[in-house]
Amino acid sequence: MRTLTLIFNPIAGARNPHAFFWRKFDLKYAPFENDKRGIVRIMKNHRRNTLAALLGAASLNVFAQTPPGAIPLGPLMAYPEIEVGIKRDSNIALQPDATKQADTITSVKPGVRIEAKQGANVYDVSYRGEYLRYNQQSTDNVENHDFGANANMTFDARNNLKLRLQHADRVDPRGSLPSVTTPTPNEYRQASATGLYTYGAEDAQGRLEFQGGFNTKSYVNNRASTANLDQDRTDLGGVFLWRVQPKTYATFTLRQSDYHYTTAGTTLVDSKDRFYLVGVRWDATALTSGRFSLGRQTKKFESAGPQNFSGTSWEGGVNWKPLSYSSVDFSTKRNTTDSTGLGDFGINQSNQAVWNHAWTSSISSALTGGYTTDRFSRGVPAAGTTGGADRSDKTTTLGLRINYAIQRWLKAGADYTNTARDSNDSNSDYKRNVLMFFLSATL
Repeated sequence: MRTLTLIFNPIAGARNPHAFFWRKFDLKYAPFENDKRGIVRIMKNHRRNTLAALLGAASLNVFAQTPPGAIPLGPLMAYPEIEVGIKRDSNIALQPDATKQADTITSVKPGVRIEAKQGANVYDVSYRGEYLRYNQQSTDNVENHDFGANANMTFDARNNLKLRLQHADRVDPRGSLPSVTTPTPNEYRQASATGLYTYGAEDAQGRLEFQGGFNTKSYVNNRASTANLDQDRTDLGGVFLWRVQPKTYATFTLRQSDYHYTTAGTTLVDSKDRFYLVGVRWDATALTSGRFSLGRQTKKFESAGPQNFSGTSWEGGVNWKPLSYSSVDFSTKRNTTDSTGLGDFGINQSNQAVWNHAWTSSISSALTGGYTTDRFSRGVPAAGTTGGADRSDKTTTLGLRINYAIQRWLKAGADYTNTARDSNDSNSDYKRNVLMFFLSATL
């Protein structure tokens, strides 16, 4: 009689922890002579039991391979999460001290990401929500919804394609748009599609990146103030990378963005932004990685009236990790922003640093600092205020977030943020303090 033989090593005199499993299938056990090992013989007429055993082992293997926080859905993995919190905001509409309003806000932030893998390719869809309820100013209640879909496809060692679709149903809080004053937050819908194609192996002497995208944004309410802001944007660009060190590349970037305002009779003018940048990307040591590009940006309007722009632009970021449990991220950029009705355009320069540190296996923190300047070309400050012809704002931000891991899947914490804007238009000055306590959970 043909038999299938499996070898295992039970400990002499001890119970086999899997004995219940084997007995279930009525398997026969016979020890080797003068040996503590044994042979399990599965008879040919027990094929059905053998198949059941294999299926059971496969299901146990799938369960063992499920990542922490995931729910297996056939070939998919779902990662749900939720955060609930309560916060006190000292200035909900970003107003000067004389007119500011404070409120207590309850927040709920659910989210889920569903991921699928096929060889080297990774696909996912996601949803993130934010529900804010104000204790006194109920007209400021917010419901933000973000939907996304990603595909990261590697065709071979030289060809990679990343695609992303996004849809947002969100609001701009009161006071967040220069020159736009409304009694309630401004609701908008935004959809975008972007792609990044990379040609060249990771260790190749040269590589090419081609990127493109389309973004459309339209406001839903307060149309008397927001209709002018409805906009379509098309992005095209490319980067050439040349390896100068084993893990360091020189970069040469050309990029263009077309802005088109879609509301008939709008006072805002279509324009084209072009970037010509030279820079470097590196992952040279275990301590640092980053990228930085410097060059020229031009902004050209498609009709007479607004003032064109040509000036210095940069973008970059550095990650420094001196310890396995501590890291510092620094980012900086300078570019133009489209007008929301104040001036022809804005020139934004921002710098931000974040220090993440794990103090123990359960306690971690994130310390944030930021400094931003905004100058609005031909955006004249309000009458009676100091300053030149261009409105100029300086904004500083300081924040601290403490996380305490109660369990792997459950965290509690506190978050404090201080923001102050100093403008040559005194009507645009404000100070804001936000303190929040939260509880977040995964699976």
